[in-house]
Amino acid sequence: MSAIGNMKKAMWSQAAKFVANVVRNSSEDSMYKLFATVAALSKEPAKSGLKKIAQMAKEKHPMITSWKRVFENASPKSVEKVMNNLVINEFALGEKIRQEKMIEHEVVLPKLLVLSPTYACNLNCVGCYAGLYGRKYQLSKEEVWKIMREANDLGIYFFIITGGEPFVWPHFFELLEEFNDSYFQVYTNGTFITPEVAKRLAELGNATFAVSVEGFDEETDWRRGRGTFKKILEAWKNMREAGVIYGTSVTATKLNHDVIITDEFWQFLKDEKLAYAWVFQFMPVGMNPSMDLVPTPEQRYERFWKTEEERLNGDFAFVADFWNHGFLTHGCLAAGSKYLHINAKGYAEPCVFQQFAVDSIREKSLLEILKSPFFTAYKRMVPYSENLFRPCPIIDNPKVLRAMVKKFNAIPQHDGSERVVTELAPELDQLAEGWKKYADELWYEKGYNESHPSKRGVYDYHTRMKRYGDKEGKLALDKKG
Repeated sequence: MSAIGNMKKAMWSQAAKFVANVVRNSSEDSMYKLFATVAALSKEPAKSGLKKIAQMAKEKHPMITSWKRVFENASPKSVEKVMNNLVINEFALGEKIRQEKMIEHEVVLPKLLVLSPTYACNLNCVGCYAGLYGRKYQLSKEEVWKIMREANDLGIYFFIITGGEPFVWPHFFELLEEFNDSYFQVYTNGTFITPEVAKRLAELGNATFAVSVEGFDEETDWRRGRGTFKKILEAWKNMREAGVIYGTSVTATKLNHDVIITDEFWQFLKDEKLAYAWVFQFMPVGMNPSMDLVPTPEQRYERFWKTEEERLNGDFAFVADFWNHGFLTHGCLAAGSKYLHINAKGYAEPCVFQQFAVDSIREKSLLEILKSPFFTAYKRMVPYSENLFRPCPIIDNPKVLRAMVKKFNAIPQHDGSERVVTELAPELDQLAEGWKKYADELWYEKGYNESHPSKRGVYDYHTRMKRYGDKEGKLALDKKG
């Protein structure tokens, strides 16, 4: 082994000791030492993010203090897996592998993969994007194992499991056990998380659970079914007592907007000791898509200010409004730029909301899909607008989605999905135009264009190598806020 190799081996050994320290004592100082060590071994664009987290820990930033509270309430195994699987395997080692594989295969690789092993679900939520198929569509254990191993080989160790309801898939626990060096975020309705299930999850430790909620009991039960809100509270309680790290996923609609932007709602989430909160704007997709629940541009603007307040105030480990925080992710994440979605039919969609596909994992490898003309064309265009408050090709730049579907004859994944690019096109154009004036105000007048400048060519391999190949520091994107 070379001198550098020996040095790195020693540093990883030191990082492992810091992991043990964080598990025993979740102090800001132990987190600083861990992230500083791991950052030294990583590559951009992960390196700058890890360095920033280390500095935040050193300064005892409110967000790090919030993570400290999360770790203090979590099981030792849950803390250990966050540090080993997510921080070290995904952010540090994984980034290094992804960079090496990028050069070898001449393709920019995503940081994570979203997988829907089944569309089956025990609920019947209003406007669900996944469709109501029962158990008609689901992936086999062998298919999921294959895609997981292919992803690991490319340096991907972070997976999001959605559906359908993941707990309905018969091999869900086997998945967590088999790939115990990967980290999972699971979107769930929470109704299967009994005390016994929560105990088992805490013992595994390599998954966090975002339980969907629509507001309080009235809003949640209207969309998800009577009694669901009560079961969500029970799921959170069970995970809290077992030491599972958990959060929530909130769907922002035209109807629940006035509730989810209130201080009362966010205090409720805080009182439930959630680690994090995702906010997803309702999208007109799925079977027979409709615009009825889509928030207005004015509502989206109001929601931004509330979620931005919650993101920065330290009450949670993190808060993200998936569309409104596009400036933190350098625009759209889809088509392998930072993630892709494998649906329960085996097709590879650009994202869970762009429900059109060209390739299937039953016919091609993950690497072949990532190098496909369909995904390559997407990555060449990201970001679709210089204004990163307009990241989406569905609701912000709808002509992009229409052009991609037409050019590549992409297959609609649900009955009626094609309406997004046909019948609903005029309404989506109107929605995008209405949002543009608010987005331009935020981008140009509020200074986000200066704090989070847009860069092109980051996700297309040849452009990236030409512009940034020998200038790693310039890839330090998405780390300023």
